Amino acid sequence: MAFAAPEQRFGIPTRGRPPRTLEHNASMVLGSIYVVGGVLGFLGTGFGTITGFSTDTFLGFPVNVYHNIVHLGIGAFWLLGAFALTAAGNEGVNIAIGGVYLLAAVIGFLGYLPLLNIHAGNDVDNYLHLVTALLAIAFGSGLLRGFAGSRESATA
Repeated sequence: MAFAAPEQRFGIPTRGRPPRTLEHNASMVLGSIYVVGGVLGFLGTGFGTITGFSTDTFLGFPVNVYHNIVHLGIGAFWLLGAFALTAAGNEGVNIAIGGVYLLAAVIGFLGYLPLLNIHAGNDVDNYLHLVTALLAIAFGSGLLRGFAGSRESATA
């Protein structure tokens, strides 16, 4: 029996996977970083009470169980955008995450982080939130798309 493609044998149309965009790749990298950071944060806190206010740090960043779970969730949401959504959907995920982290940075710089059960007074965490927000918004709005296109045309 000769080999036949699924279209010929069963009448099932197949489509090739759309090409991965720069935004998809950025979501994959940033999501992976946040998932790993959330998991590693448990090394500093263990699995203590979820609502307990803790001053534990890991690599200079304040961590508690709630903060670790939030980072795991944000990382998983980012990975969902990277692997399961279209380019437009992934851009929306990037903008949403960027907005959340921009809000966290503003709240942190104003000194209201204890409202979110995050130890205040750590500017390193505030700057991390700000950089994450700016990167996510830049990738979500397509600001960096021109750089990828010019690089690809320069190498061709």
